Amino acid sequence: MSDRKLLLLLGFTEDDTKMASVRWSRFKRHLSRDAFSFEWVPVQLPYCDESSSMLSKGIREFKVLRHARRFAKQLKQAANPNGRTTILASIPTLDPLYVGAMFRRLGGSNTELVLEVRDVYARPELCEYNSFRRRLEIFKEARLIRYVDRFIFLTDEIKRRYCSYYSHLPAIQAGAVITNGYDPQEYGPSPTMNGQPELLDIGYFGSFYTSRNPELLFQSLRLFRHDDGQDFGLLRVHIWGAPGDYPLEAKIAEYDLHSAVVYHGIAAHDQVIREYASTGVNLIITHKTGSSYALPGKLFEYIGAGRPIWAITDDQILLDFITRYDLGYLSSHDAGSITGTLSTILRAHASSGRLPDVNRPADFEISTLTRRLERFLMNGWVE
Repeated sequence: MSDRKLLLLLGFTEDDTKMASVRWSRFKRHLSRDAFSFEWVPVQLPYCDESSSMLSKGIREFKVLRHARRFAKQLKQAANPNGRTTILASIPTLDPLYVGAMFRRLGGSNTELVLEVRDVYARPELCEYNSFRRRLEIFKEARLIRYVDRFIFLTDEIKRRYCSYYSHLPAIQAGAVITNGYDPQEYGPSPTMNGQPELLDIGYFGSFYTSRNPELLFQSLRLFRHDDGQDFGLLRVHIWGAPGDYPLEAKIAEYDLHSAVVYHGIAAHDQVIREYASTGVNLIITHKTGSSYALPGKLFEYIGAGRPIWAITDDQILLDFITRYDLGYLSSHDAGSITGTLSTILRAHASSGRLPDVNRPADFEISTLTRRLERFLMNGWVE
């Protein structure tokens, strides 16, 4: 067993279905046992509810600081005093960085802090926080980030933005970009083909919150039915996931789409991932604003399934990615663009019997990414 420990601080537990947990569960399965011992510690600090008063929130911040310090001391006491500990804090949400920075202060020369930045946090282009909360979160991030030794970024664009936010920190410039990926072992045997090969099965998987909901898709389907009723009968949209606040089933009824849209509900991740390979095409709908710096984690799982991808997006980073790797079809957030793409996909499906698989870029296979992660962690120890 290695005397070197990788301590992962994450805002989710191992069995959570959030993409961050799925990402690190994959890494954990593939990390060399000779390189690290591995411990996963979920971190959630006790903040106030957003509806609380400003005074309550201010008082709570001091309690959060004390809680983070106690948490870090407990982790330090449990650490091997003669071994090396790499603390890997993964954000967004500052909780893991909060605790990781406290631990780094206590740990001395045999401890380093690596920050994984999966998202752009609390910046003006995102509207999740009011102006006061945003300024507070950016202030805390700027204070805590000083204790970070090295950085991992989910995309080149996230790294570019953090380089502009903290241009005085050379460690950010030297940070590694390690994307999400896919694990071929998760998909199981080849699926049984649809008993109605003339039908085009479209799969849409995920959580359908805010502008990622299928409202525009439903409007486009209604328009497509009006313009081309015969081809409309050859479509089946299969939806899996949590609708959140979006009244999914009521909307299916409102647009009279029961013949074309099937809602399967919520299922375990290992079940859903097998469904990806049985579709004609898998759909991604991005937010209309605020996601232009990232690539959806679902994208890489779709790549692993080898089926064509249809993205409804105006995000240049995703448009460029799908075009570069020839992964499928693109539409903008516009009903005319969506119906036009539907016609194109249906023609390709009709001419081939089933849309051919797309190539799976090996660069995003999880074992390749894990080796990159190991090299980064092993070769860059900060004394």
